Amino acid sequence: MFRPGLFKRKIKKGKRGEDLPEPHEGLPDSHRPSGLCPRCGKQSSFDIAGSLPATFDSSYTIDHSGKEERGLIDRVSSLICRHCKQGVVVVEEEWVGDHPGKEAKTGGEVSYRGIHWWPIPEAYLSSDIPDEIAGVFAEAAKSLYANCPRAFAVMARRALEAICADKGETSGILADRLDNLKSKGILQPTLADWAKEVRLIGNVGAHFDPIQTVTMEDAKQLVSFLRELLKYLYELPAELARRKLEGKQSKDPQEQT
Repeated sequence: MFRPGLFKRKIKKGKRGEDLPEPHEGLPDSHRPSGLCPRCGKQSSFDIAGSLPATFDSSYTIDHSGKEERGLIDRVSSLICRHCKQGVVVVEEEWVGDHPGKEAKTGGEVSYRGIHWWPIPEAYLSSDIPDEIAGVFAEAAKSLYANCPRAFAVMARRALEAICADKGETSGILADRLDNLKSKGILQPTLADWAKEVRLIGNVGAHFDPIQTVTMEDAKQLVSFLRELLKYLYELPAELARRKLEGKQSKDPQEQT
């Protein structure tokens, strides 16, 4: 016999002795109030400020006081990030057990899980990234977090086209333009391979195929790659240039003495 509680998950405690939520890489909701903050982009835990009903179904329930309550399909919750102290708005759908309420065939614990977030995650990029590229990426992010992976894949491909144009490759098919960036050393081999994947998955998203499709997992991998690509091509060089400028300015007075 196993000891009681042997496989029970150990709950971490905060500074005040409160239970800390289990960390995860996704976005927060009232079911799991932790994850990446759409505002500050940091891993954080969240306080639930409150919830309001959004969409009702045709059912009614009676609470412990005898009050009649309408059944909910979804609701809106406000969560406060403990890192940046700002609010995040989440549209949450009802779940019963391990299934969305509209699909549940058996009973279970009722919870509410996020389907839309505001601000839109990944929509705000560094000012080091050209506006045209940032605009395309923001539109792609909106598609992703509206659960439209095929639309996201198409916009991700468009983001590659915008990057190629910004780097001087404006003519020819996208595959050739990416190869040219690789030949020039602008795209390192690993990044070039990933760019090829974005292009191919973008093609799948743009053309109907009853067999091949774009999944949310595909889309999440693509958005991670695009963020790394933008960081490598724009953010890191700009940060290095600023550091060099700061270093030069700090040395100039010494050189003059």
